[in-house]
Amino acid sequence: YNAFSYPTKISAESVAVFIACHTKPGDHVLDVFGGSGATGIAALLCERPTDRMRTLAVERGLEPVWGARRATVYELSEIGTLLSGVMTAAPEPGAFKAAARRLVDAAEKLEPTLYTAEGPEGQVGSVRQIIWSDVVVCVRCGTETTYADTRVRYKPLRFDDTYTCACGRKGSPDDWPRVLEDVVDPWTGETSTRRKRVPWKVYGTSSTGNWSRSATEADAAAEVEASSRPLPVSAPIAPLQWGDLHRSGYHQGMTHLHHLYTARNFRALATLWELIDSEPAELREALRLLVLSYNAAHSTLMTRVVLKKDSKDFVVTGAQSGVMYVSGLPVEKNVYIGVRRKISTFAAAFEMLHGLSGQADIVTGSSADLHLVDESIDYVFTDPPFGGYIPYSEINQIFFFNDTATTETADEAIISPAQGKGVAEYQALLTAVFSEVARVIKPTAEATVVVHSS
Repeated sequence: YNAFSYPTKISAESVAVFIACHTKPGDHVLDVFGGSGATGIAALLCERPTDRMRTLAVERGLEPVWGARRATVYELSEIGTLLSGVMTAAPEPGAFKAAARRLVDAAEKLEPTLYTAEGPEGQVGSVRQIIWSDVVVCVRCGTETTYADTRVRYKPLRFDDTYTCACGRKGSPDDWPRVLEDVVDPWTGETSTRRKRVPWKVYGTSSTGNWSRSATEADAAAEVEASSRPLPVSAPIAPLQWGDLHRSGYHQGMTHLHHLYTARNFRALATLWELIDSEPAELREALRLLVLSYNAAHSTLMTRVVLKKDSKDFVVTGAQSGVMYVSGLPVEKNVYIGVRRKISTFAAAFEMLHGLSGQADIVTGSSADLHLVDESIDYVFTDPPFGGYIPYSEINQIFFFNDTATTETADEAIISPAQGKGVAEYQALLTAVFSEVARVIKPTAEATVVVHSS
């Protein structure tokens, strides 16, 4: 076991340098906490080292022997093994790119007015993104306004810490109570009490260029229209399994997966998902990964705005990693624009990985019971779950588009009050896994265990 600090982001390329230095071509590498599959990808990349990999090796005075390795990767979550499986058996980039563009085109053709919006001068346009806002109420006079209007100021752009109502009441915007409303879910028929939320600012594009404006009643009506029609048959109307990440405030009334989205974005994703089945079988998993990858960071109400110094307007960012936080100013991004932009990123990755000769076995299951024979592994590289830092299975619910079954949590090695797991349970699960590692690793082989937190 070698323990040392590594002052570089843990990426597939940096892992590949580890593998190439600790093994020789043809050796068998194991990762018992596969995550997004970096170890499997890295083992294959040893056959085709990138400029970055060669630079990392030179900077550290290392002399790796390049060449394909074999990898076995274990991961509990199906999204992790989907990612690993696609990237270690990368499709032909050109065919993928054509299919992905065809997929988005078909979805836009089925929902041609989904993101339609008028510009500030009445011109025909489409939504790029919308900032939504919670609705708040003055406790003195009962006047309702948006949380955005109580906090956001321009010239310069800033968040104010005080707001004065027309009735004269002055105080912190965060102390103004959120307005709640009873909502009948059109897709479940159930009634729940949720925070009232309205569109506040619209960013769009027209033939004359990009624009922004305040939201109107038409923008709110577009959301109602998107929720009024039946969804594609395969749309996952799945209950959320809340645990450690649930907050009684901003998650109030969010009982199903689609409550984490605007109706428009959920419809867009469901349409893309259903159309994937019309594409060639050998490309479907890669297309699913494309859609899920965008969905995870950018499609939900967990997408946020941030302020940057000297910026004239908000900077839109993705969901906050490791949590399921819904801010008072969530953002709705145009799913079709976002997925289309991501196509080139995936195609570039497939260019790097397509046609490699190494073998990667990706297993969805617990590492406490490995299928491998005794003393068969030449090297282990693994990054275990970081205690109570991230409730992985709870976060993975936003990948229900991939599978309506939740991650099997019995063998999930985390500290989780919701799962009834403390330090002792975490220790026992890790011990079970590393006992299996000890069984399958060769007596003279080495293991690298990453323990870090960003």
